[in-house]
Amino acid sequence: MVTYDRVLREGDIAQFDCGALVNGLVNAAWSRGLGCVVNSQGIMHSPVVREHAGIPEDQVIMICVAIGYPDEEFPANAVVSKRRSVSEVATFVGFDETVS
Repeated sequence: MVTYDRVLREGDIAQFDCGALVNGLVNAAWSRGLGCVVNSQGIMHSPVVREHAGIPEDQVIMICVAIGYPDEEFPANAVVSKRRSVSEVATFVGFDETVS
């Protein structure tokens, strides 16, 4: 669980910092062969999470990250979502197309 101090709730920096932390955590885990799922289950069930993880009330639960070794045989792990290409959803301005 990623939390931040409740006194920081009114600002937006704590949430930004938590996002940066989770990004680094997930990238580090994946680089070492671990799988990650970033989810909001800890937020939706925070009383249960607080009790079992010992998170005090002065902390806001921002997000949860499940980390472990992927089970390649589990059917849901074979699902690949269909996504549009980057060129269909983004425009890059000021970058030379020939840069490799």
